[in-house]
Amino acid sequence: MALAVGAGVFLFLEALYFLLRKKVPRFSLNVVYHLWALSLAVLAILRSLGIDLLGSAFGGIATTVALLFSTLVLYAFMDALVLQRPWGTDQGPLVPKLARDVLRLGLLIAVGFFAVTEILNQPIGPVLVSSTVLSAVIGLALQDTLKNVFSGMALDLEKPFRPGDWLVIEGGVRAQVVDMSWRSTHLRTKEGLDVYEPNANLSVSRLINYGSGERPFAVELRIGLPYGVPPAEIKEVLQEAALSAPGALDRPPVRVHLESFDDHAITYFMRVWTRRAANISRFKDGVNSRIWYQLKRHGIEIPFPIRTIHMHEAPDMEEHRQSKALRKASELFSRVDIFQQLDDEIVRQLAASSQRKLFDAGEVLVRENEEGDSLFVVEKGAVRVTKSDPEAEDRHVDLAILEEGAFFGETSLLTGEPRSATIIARDACGVLVLTKQALALTLEADPRIAELLSRALATRRLDTMETLEDHRDKAAAEISLEDEQTFLRRIRTFFSLS
Repeated sequence: MALAVGAGVFLFLEALYFLLRKKVPRFSLNVVYHLWALSLAVLAILRSLGIDLLGSAFGGIATTVALLFSTLVLYAFMDALVLQRPWGTDQGPLVPKLARDVLRLGLLIAVGFFAVTEILNQPIGPVLVSSTVLSAVIGLALQDTLKNVFSGMALDLEKPFRPGDWLVIEGGVRAQVVDMSWRSTHLRTKEGLDVYEPNANLSVSRLINYGSGERPFAVELRIGLPYGVPPAEIKEVLQEAALSAPGALDRPPVRVHLESFDDHAITYFMRVWTRRAANISRFKDGVNSRIWYQLKRHGIEIPFPIRTIHMHEAPDMEEHRQSKALRKASELFSRVDIFQQLDDEIVRQLAASSQRKLFDAGEVLVRENEEGDSLFVVEKGAVRVTKSDPEAEDRHVDLAILEEGAFFGETSLLTGEPRSATIIARDACGVLVLTKQALALTLEADPRIAELLSRALATRRLDTMETLEDHRDKAAAEISLEDEQTFLRRIRTFFSLS
């Protein structure tokens, strides 16, 4: 009969455990809970056999063990339902893990003293003396461990960092905080390596906390640039480049200062704000890359250390290189349909007057609806054509990918019409840019070229309309057919031709 009672208590508690695991996911004790159920089953058996649980030695020990396990189980309930804040998981636990562990240990010690004095009937004096001696022995043997424990408690109260924050610890190691235990803080580096830093080291060393990305922080950069360019122009170029970098913030604003006049260059100091705490190296790479491309497009050279040495190739080699580049540019310009009716020499002159510009992946070449007066021919790489979606604000639709030999901006070049789409570099690319000023020289020399260009532009519009009609998408294109004379008047007006 006694065994049946004990088995019934044990099975009931085990069934309750499986029910709690489903209803309270954070409640997890595993072995401790099973031992608690077993200890209560033993108490039920002893009670059924008529054994005095407090009057006998075996009964007292069994009761003490059951009481300690009960303390752990009840604390686990309180931890899962209150201390871990299950109603607000996005805010983190109500009490940090280390503080919860200390509270659990304190409860066990308090219940242990109560059980020894009240259940086992041991006098308090010898218990305190024994515990004092034991504490001294443990303290001497575990000095480093205890130092880490108290350091962890101090860090937990001060909260200089939280799980998810990115730290720079001693030695310049960058790592993310995962968790804090009694002895150490668990960190994980960018390389995926787990670092367990003793709490005592963290409490006395200098820490740099970049946060988890919720608040912005500044990244500082320095760059040496030539003396021959005015600082105001340099600052404008650097600010524009920094703001175009992925992850850069416009608030707080980018700051650029002239820091010092050095032997070979003027050193400029930059402060760029971002929230990318997990990818500072990649963010710096993006800013530096955008600076290089922006300086290249503005014709600003980055001086080499000590001095800038200009090396000139032998005349025949230089002439061969320029001739080869011009041949390729002429070939690309000859594929532009509005130039196909022009003489080869005129196309060659236009190609020679174009400017070669480089763009980094993700940079914007032109923006939709902005003023424009230039034609772009893709020399290498590829660009992406996007247009704003009229049905959704701040949303863009990809229209096409333009690769080597493709061109765009012919209408803006000839008539000054605003850009009809946004063009973004799909990857690092180079383009040939023919500006209004360069084309104006050719039109002034031979005004009949304007007639050929207007005819070609009108023909291209007509071909576009016919293609769209074939696809039953004429209304979506929003293109109006203009005849050759209308285009010719617009070209003459735009270039001030008589």
